Amino acid sequence: MTPATVLIDRSFLEALADPGHADHADVVSRYRALLDDYERGDIRLRARHDHLADLDGADDIVAPIERIHVAAQFRRQAGRLELAVAVDDDTAVTLVVMRRESIDRIASLDPWFDQVRVVRF
Repeated sequence: MTPATVLIDRSFLEALADPGHADHADVVSRYRALLDDYERGDIRLRARHDHLADLDGADDIVAPIERIHVAAQFRRQAGRLELAVAVDDDTAVTLVVMRRESIDRIASLDPWFDQVRVVRF
């Protein structure tokens, strides 16, 4: 059986890669816990390819994270999403990725994800 996937979003990745980020220490601690689960085979760690590409010099930190390519059709679907709560374009694409990849867990600093049916780490 394939373990559950945790999507690592842009806000989490940025805080993880930037020692000067206000939430860096908290995110590092949370990431270590996720890595422990990953190493036991309890979860998969995945992130959008475009979010990972924006991180300079963090390849060693994000090595266990599988990349999800964001297809053009994902972006088109994001543009057609009808949500009760306003969302920016990047978050809309993330929601489409989560739906298409059957992901219901996200490591994020964005409290917006508390409004939808996902588990936020």
